[in-house]
Amino acid sequence: MAYHDALTDLPNRRLFKERLSQAIKEAESEHRMMAVMYLDMDKFKHINDTLGHDVGDELLMQFGKRVKRNLRQSDILARQGGDEFTILLPYIEHKQEAIQVAERILHSLQEPWQIGNHTFHTTSSIGLAFYSENGLTRNQLMKSADAALYEAKSNGRNNVKLASTYFSDKSSL
Repeated sequence: MAYHDALTDLPNRRLFKERLSQAIKEAESEHRMMAVMYLDMDKFKHINDTLGHDVGDELLMQFGKRVKRNLRQSDILARQGGDEFTILLPYIEHKQEAIQVAERILHSLQEPWQIGNHTFHTTSSIGLAFYSENGLTRNQLMKSADAALYEAKSNGRNNVKLASTYFSDKSSL
């Protein structure tokens, strides 16, 4: 359980960090691109507060499964905590590949959710950062993707934003 989230059975933050560090080493040695996504559910707290934590927990489990259906076998989806998730796309040829994955995910998350007697819709916001354009280290890439996520939220939610920053902070996550 040290590497998996107990609720969703997805890799957790700890395993994601390890896989991201390894993917960066490989991308560097092979001179190729890779991408990191940070995503969360828009207004998840409202769902938890109005429908209850049991519905919120079930939504998180279904959310993970729905997102995972849009990924390739080599991609890694992890739960960071709360309603925040990260995705590692270790093998991409062009930015457009990662953008298409993000848009597929965004579209799939707009389908209605059926949990117990409740049917409802959600949206999601996604931030996307690329190695090496938005960072060379795990910390830099995560900060860039997180900043892009919050830009997506501040621009009306339910969208994908590409990182426009490059963090030079070398501290570890």
